Amino acid sequence: MEIISKNEFAELVNFQGENCISIYIPTHRSGVEVNEKQDAIVLKNALQAVNTDLQKKGLTSNEIEQLLKPGFDLYNNEIFWNSQLDGLAVFMTDGFFKAIQLPFAVKEEVYLNHTFFVSPLLPAITNKEEFYLLVLSKHDAQFYQGNAFGLQRVLVEGLPNGMDDVVHFEEKEDQQLFRQGSKGGHGGSNFHGHGEGQLDDKANLAIYFQEVDKTLFTEVLHDKHAPLVLAGVEYLIPIYKGLSKYQQYIVDDPITGSQEHESLNGLFEKVREKVAPYFKERTKKALLNYYNQIATPLTSSMPEKVIPASHYAQISDLFIVKDEHIWGKFNEADNVLEIHPEKQEGDECLLNKAAVKTFANGGDVHLLSKEEMPKESTIAAFMRF
Repeated sequence: MEIISKNEFAELVNFQGENCISIYIPTHRSGVEVNEKQDAIVLKNALQAVNTDLQKKGLTSNEIEQLLKPGFDLYNNEIFWNSQLDGLAVFMTDGFFKAIQLPFAVKEEVYLNHTFFVSPLLPAITNKEEFYLLVLSKHDAQFYQGNAFGLQRVLVEGLPNGMDDVVHFEEKEDQQLFRQGSKGGHGGSNFHGHGEGQLDDKANLAIYFQEVDKTLFTEVLHDKHAPLVLAGVEYLIPIYKGLSKYQQYIVDDPITGSQEHESLNGLFEKVREKVAPYFKERTKKALLNYYNQIATPLTSSMPEKVIPASHYAQISDLFIVKDEHIWGKFNEADNVLEIHPEKQEGDECLLNKAAVKTFANGGDVHLLSKEEMPKESTIAAFMRF
């Protein structure tokens, strides 16, 4: 589920060259856009736009062709375009090329500078929140771990395979357990001293779920605090929730209905709706903290104050508008800031630089819409001091 590692991100951040090309395009997982190779065409158009910009900079045709060749090779890779996510980031310069598929949408953009434009990647690095999903049925218990961008099955040692588990006996906490209804067809229903004879369905489910919960808690959840979403036929949910040791972290709104045969993508789409508020909690708390201190020197929405502060490790939480730029230059050694209404030769996006510096200095970066920003500003920050 990792989109880009911190080392890969750092490589992009620290790369400097004469012509660093950053291309972002929205892509599609399926549909007519895939069938008609529309995403590939968008990349081709972006490469042609870069071609024009490089010509204006005075590069020769051979130099441009060599520089853009990896991009056009990607454009011609038919297999690649048949398995896209929601966005694509492409970075290239002389002797360097990297393409990153993104599970979130991005604005179409071409950026040519002496550094790469990386701030749209920050959600992949800064969103650390995780959650769990447990799909329950009489026949199976499937456990998953997820984050804002994906879901993966976790195989937990000792997790029962339904009420009719084929395992006869196993040792757990020095107790001998016998699961009734083994596939071997032997034995009765001795289980934790319940005696022989068939228990009613609810009691059987409780015994089975207790074993599921104990195994998950022992092997995985005993030191976790991430939300757990339950999925399954509606009457199963309260039985499990009522006996779980992880009860306080179980999400109130379950996924109801049989989910045994749902695809991984289908499960992710369903569970993502349930945990969406959880992923917004970090930014919500940061904004609340900002507003609580808005009359103090600890907050600012003035670029002239926030941008230098980002370079000097003074920012705890940085808020910037998605898909916008502030063009200019900042001389860190002399603390001299220039902001220009339009991009000029040698300018860079100061929002991008502030985001990168804040992240590198241990601060948190929040990419927001204009409406979500404090005072609908372009950049704002909560300071460390």
